[in-house]
Amino acid sequence: MNFKGNLTYILTGSFIFVVIYAFVAAIPLHSDISFQPRWTRSIEQDVQATSGSFPSDAEAFALGNKFGYFTPDGKILSSTQTDGRYSVTTTAWSVYPQNARETAIKLPDGTAKATISAAGYVYLDDDRTYLMIPGGDAVSQYNDQGQPLWTREHTAPITAFQSTAGGTVIGYADGLLTCLAPDGAERLSFYPGGSDQQVILGAAISEDGTEVVCVSGLEKQRVLLIKISRGQFKVVFHHYLEGDLRRQAYVNFSKSGRFAFFECASGLGVIDCERKEVSVIPFSGRLIATGETNNDALFSALFKTENQYSIISLERPDHVVATMNFTARNAFLVQRNETLYVGADDTISRIDIKGLK
Repeated sequence: MNFKGNLTYILTGSFIFVVIYAFVAAIPLHSDISFQPRWTRSIEQDVQATSGSFPSDAEAFALGNKFGYFTPDGKILSSTQTDGRYSVTTTAWSVYPQNARETAIKLPDGTAKATISAAGYVYLDDDRTYLMIPGGDAVSQYNDQGQPLWTREHTAPITAFQSTAGGTVIGYADGLLTCLAPDGAERLSFYPGGSDQQVILGAAISEDGTEVVCVSGLEKQRVLLIKISRGQFKVVFHHYLEGDLRRQAYVNFSKSGRFAFFECASGLGVIDCERKEVSVIPFSGRLIATGETNNDALFSALFKTENQYSIISLERPDHVVATMNFTARNAFLVQRNETLYVGADDTISRIDIKGLK
């Protein structure tokens, strides 16, 4: 028996349980809401070989130099350690060196999917494949056969990038914001301005491709909501922010498109895209991830400050109902409706949210 290894696992599991308990007990919850731990697994000791087809509901994880897949019921399907760069989603993964000239993309079960025969850094986003071209000012999207679909070039480096099924949004160091349709056709391209220094720090596009949000500028930094309709676009809302965030900013829409999350110097910003209102939840650290329930009843966000991580859950738009703090070298947060998956170094835990209306 590997007593030392088992002891480490037991202590780690106990630590995660204490962390989860602190999360549940930290703030008085709404009388109907509760957070229930389901399981904690080690990505080193609990890996199980798959038999038959790879589960279609497998989730991807990335923790430092390790990545892999697990199932909602707690099976660790794979855990790969690498010294190279990597990109992983629920549909594919790729490992590539610092100066990649050709990159293989594989399916979750390890079988070949495609090969990108060009220099650059592969970025996988859901079922979409992109190549960040050396120089930092150009990006290409590729199909499942490894053939380029379109390429977008500019004279300034890319500072913001996101895609959904509705299209791709790109921000640049010179303040240009560009949005492309799924086929690469331009839907908008303009300089938001409004600040003393132009730069796009973060941008996101809604799932249906009809809305874009960006954090723009230094000295009078602001967040903008842009509506795209019938080949035209319009800034329908903007808000000046307190202080300046001087790095890339996390920006993302909820799946419904009703809310948009953004990182600012004051903490977590939430835009109600329907009411055209902004709420800012004061918080320190870097915003890493956000998630929401299907009906936008509860949001979650992961922040990082050095080796300290914090998770907050809030009812819309800005009522914090629970917090969790823990120390780790690496962590992740994935929210699938009323389920939270929390990774911390070598463990993954599932927490179910009960009592939401």
